[in-house]
Amino acid sequence: MKRVLSATAAVVTIVAAVAWATTSSAGRSKREIVGLSAEEVRWFTPPYYNDGRQRAQLFGDSSQGGTWIDRVKIPGGARVLAHTHTQDELVTVIEGTWYLGEGSKFDSAKLKGYPPGSFIVIPAGTPHFVEAGQGTVVVQLSGVGKFQTNHLEK
Repeated sequence: MKRVLSATAAVVTIVAAVAWATTSSAGRSKREIVGLSAEEVRWFTPPYYNDGRQRAQLFGDSSQGGTWIDRVKIPGGARVLAHTHTQDELVTVIEGTWYLGEGSKFDSAKLKGYPPGSFIVIPAGTPHFVEAGQGTVVVQLSGVGKFQTNHLEK
């Protein structure tokens, strides 16, 4: 399992670096470092979030495809009911404890807590659900291709 996680992280990093190098230099004659401090991250509420969550697109556009990296901010106590994704979901916990459970129906007994620094791979098509504990949770998602969610519960 460790090898799979390491290989997945390495592939995403390499693909992101190649995509960044080829797309970012197209409009500029000089290559330069691009960095964002935490205060410069631009949060927004997509129309499909109606529970207080926010999203930030750090690299690329997850709604269009290609290589992308997003962050999601989930308010304390919020739940995301059972759903699947059409591609692997690569998650790094940045802040707070992210609770994740596997199954086609939300079941708090199946939740496992992941503290800051945790890395999780949820394979495409795997039904899962999420809960933020007492405080705000920030996770970073990355992938290649259009990010899609198929809700199993309403």
